[in-house]
Amino acid sequence: MTKQLWNAAVFEREKQDSDQFISLINRLSPEVNIRYTSFLLNDALECIQKPDLNLAFCNVHLLDGNIFEVLEQVGEPGFPLVFLAPDEHYALRAFRYHAFDYLIKPVSEKGLLDLMERLDVRSPLRELKPSRGADSAQQMKFNTIILKTAGMQHIVQVSDIVHLEGDGNYSTVNLISGEKIVVAKPLKHFEDILPARFFYRVHQSHIINLQYVKSVQNGDVQLIHLTNGDTAPLARRKKDPFLTWLDRHYLQM
Repeated sequence: MTKQLWNAAVFEREKQDSDQFISLINRLSPEVNIRYTSFLLNDALECIQKPDLNLAFCNVHLLDGNIFEVLEQVGEPGFPLVFLAPDEHYALRAFRYHAFDYLIKPVSEKGLLDLMERLDVRSPLRELKPSRGADSAQQMKFNTIILKTAGMQHIVQVSDIVHLEGDGNYSTVNLISGEKIVVAKPLKHFEDILPARFFYRVHQSHIINLQYVKSVQNGDVQLIHLTNGDTAPLARRKKDPFLTWLDRHYLQM
């Protein structure tokens, strides 16, 4: 299989850290061409809007601020963002910008190779994003989803969806706030449009958001326990592929 060629940027706080990471990239991933490096917010803002860029490695902290200040100005850039951080503190905030991955520093050889394999095989977030020339209204729809009920349109942050339950041609969208919104759409509709990086159909009638998985119960009854206290059944035929997916997509600890 022909590998995807990447024109990448590295946004770091320290030149030493940038040099070490670029050396790792050059040694293990020749398909990645590091075209830009930035240590300051203004430089990163200019780089992230380059038309030839299709991948960015972002330390949360730059010399004069954090990368979220840049992302708040440009919105979703239209290509995979891989965050680099010393701990998990900013993980949820990173995922609100649809981070493709969030790697704990120092990045290991295995961690980088696994990342590049997943980028080559499938980049669902990149597929879902608008083109670089899209306006802010187009970009917003990839952060949010509109749920239509009788006489009402609910604008919902995708990252606030904990899980969805299907019942024929209807689906119940369960939000982290505790609100439940019933819409006249089958579960397959949401399976097709929600980012595969985070949402997994674990049962004929359930889709869960990876960010809210607390534990997986094995035994005669197989359940996924979610952080809001809800549970979702895990179909037996889904168990092995789901656990493999969970292992490959969760944060590298």
